[in-house]
Amino acid sequence: MDAAMSSAVSALQAQSSALATISNNLANSQTTGYKAVQTQFTSLLTELTSGATFTSGGVSATARQNLLLGGTITGTSTTTDLAISGNGMFPVSYGVSGGLTSYTRNGAFDTDSSGNLYLSGTNYYLEGWPTDTNGKVLSANSDNIASLQTVNIDKYNSSAVATTNYALQANLPAEAQSTLTGLTYDNTSGTTETVTMNAVKTGSAGGIDSYLVTLTAPAGQTISDGSTTDASGSTDLSQLTYAVTVDSTGAITGVTGATPGQTNTPVTGTDFPSLTPSDSGSAIAEPANWTAGAPTWSQVTTTIGSGFSKSTSMAVYDSLGVEQSFPVTWTATGNNTWLMTVGTPTDASGTTTTGQLVDSSGATVSSYSYNVTFNSDGTLGTFTPLATATGNAPTATGGGPELLATWNDGAAPSTGTAGVTLNLGTAGTTNGLSQFDTGETTPLISVKNKSQNGVQYGQLSGVSVDSSGDVIASYDNGQKVPIYKIPVVTFPNENGLTAKTDGVYDQSNQSGNYTL
Repeated sequence: MDAAMSSAVSALQAQSSALATISNNLANSQTTGYKAVQTQFTSLLTELTSGATFTSGGVSATARQNLLLGGTITGTSTTTDLAISGNGMFPVSYGVSGGLTSYTRNGAFDTDSSGNLYLSGTNYYLEGWPTDTNGKVLSANSDNIASLQTVNIDKYNSSAVATTNYALQANLPAEAQSTLTGLTYDNTSGTTETVTMNAVKTGSAGGIDSYLVTLTAPAGQTISDGSTTDASGSTDLSQLTYAVTVDSTGAITGVTGATPGQTNTPVTGTDFPSLTPSDSGSAIAEPANWTAGAPTWSQVTTTIGSGFSKSTSMAVYDSLGVEQSFPVTWTATGNNTWLMTVGTPTDASGTTTTGQLVDSSGATVSSYSYNVTFNSDGTLGTFTPLATATGNAPTATGGGPELLATWNDGAAPSTGTAGVTLNLGTAGTTNGLSQFDTGETTPLISVKNKSQNGVQYGQLSGVSVDSSGDVIASYDNGQKVPIYKIPVVTFPNENGLTAKTDGVYDQSNQSGNYTL
């Protein structure tokens, strides 16, 4: 009789447990991410039965989880609401400080007052991997829970990206090469030839103006000043370049060699050196209007005439998202060669100096200059940095120009240099700079395209999560940047997780170890 009574009691208890399960399922029918629990009954025996004897044991009830049961995914108006289609759970920590990690299928995440994403109505905070701006996970040990951080969007409430690459596609007019004048001479055959001569102003300080003067030999010929040598030691060069300083009275105060590839600086003083062309038995005679040996600057510019020189600008952004502008002057120097001179950076209007150019040694300079040559078919030839008063203008990997500057607004790095690599095309192609005849009466520089990878300052305007789990920050400057990646956590046996309040679960011996 006692066994029968015990069996009846166990039945009542089991049914009570089953009713409690049903009641709990009904109560949570509108709970996001809730998974219904089923009741499984199993029989109980107190001892083995034999013959006509039967001892009643009763019944037990066990709650059975089905955590990966797929529910209906519905759309919401909240961009941080998430759902997982398939296996896996979201990792959440108890408290912002990164307490014990738990797991949930509930993706109703809101932003708290500090910008943290948390499970709405709870103290559980979403965890994810921080990423770089390309969406690459930064954590070195990304298969470990310890690599996760609380997802916080407030620390990304503004955006700015410094320019590191600038690309230019433009055509320099070939007809500009024929507009040049300069120093004439008669060669050994009695034919009159011209060494073209051009000057570009590169700076002004303390009442002294600085110029870069370029002398280019006729096509197929060379010139020599008797001292300047190239890298191979030859004094016969297709082009000679000098840094010239001029005072306020127009007097030349210094002439210093600045030829590309020269191995020394042989020319110093205030006189222009004597030039000997390869096809002439003697040096070029000075123009009649020059004072013997030491002309005034006005006499030099009269000789140069009105060669082609035009200015453009290259707009970039510093690390604070402030637009900076590098003024660039393009001067035709003859023999399919151009002088590209980059000046001290200014604001977008070009009226206020905003930084200082520095050379490869870190010294401040007023300008950088490069020789840019073209092949006879109009394709790009070579870039060659010209010597400055303190050293060579730096070049980027692969030989392309690189602009180095420090910024007055304290943009990083406030000391040292911030480099902008210029992509001006590939040698032998026209995918960057080219030199073709434009057919225009007045030669023009035609800019086809220019681009750079910097981004101006912007304020955070919204956050969303894409289908691959990337948390995307959107800014009012149009930039969209991945800032976190949300992992999906799986277990060998998700139904072995231990259920807790708020629809979260903890790892247990029955669930096995997690996988991110």
